[in-house]
Amino acid sequence: MIQKWISSVMAGVFISMGAMVYLSIPNALVGSLFFATGILLVLNLHNMLYTRICPLMIYDGQYRWTDAVIGWIGNGIGAFVAAAAVSFTRIGAVLGEGVKTIGEAKLADSPISLFIMGVFCAFLVASAVLVGAKQKQGSFGQIFCVWLFITAFVFCGFEHIVADMFYISFYALYYGAQAMDVVKLFAFVTAGNTVGGLFIAWAVRESDKNR
Repeated sequence: MIQKWISSVMAGVFISMGAMVYLSIPNALVGSLFFATGILLVLNLHNMLYTRICPLMIYDGQYRWTDAVIGWIGNGIGAFVAAAAVSFTRIGAVLGEGVKTIGEAKLADSPISLFIMGVFCAFLVASAVLVGAKQKQGSFGQIFCVWLFITAFVFCGFEHIVADMFYISFYALYYGAQAMDVVKLFAFVTAGNTVGGLFIAWAVRESDKNR
């Protein structure tokens, strides 16, 4: 059990590091390309990232709902710790400026928009997880597929719950945030990521059966 908690917390830290890189690069496309480093770390180290757990629950039964709960909470702890830690560094103020626009837009968004953006994100992330799992670990095919799908969701601005946990933790530390706005964001993005991830895993599993 302790290994699962460590794995989930580290997944939150890795995604947060990808978000830090994204915030550090002025060009959105280049930043999106390098955000994928966090996902690549998670996939190659088999960490319990919530948006990795959901599709694998359906696709191969590797995880259960209890793992999803541990993953979500652990990811959040990792994201908050990363946000709090970097706020004490010399790059904290720079990243804080970058996260202001992102945080305000996310917290002001409507529930239906957050849900749909969460579904779209999960389509791409779950595809990266499943396609990446079929490729040899560390191979060009795995890296290319993961990089392509993750870059696409970040550049489009789709909602990823763990990245949002980092952004909103960082935003709240610098600018404050209304509790209900945070609850709304986390609830509807989580719902979107869950529905999208489960659906893609089911679709891919059924497709594999018919081959």
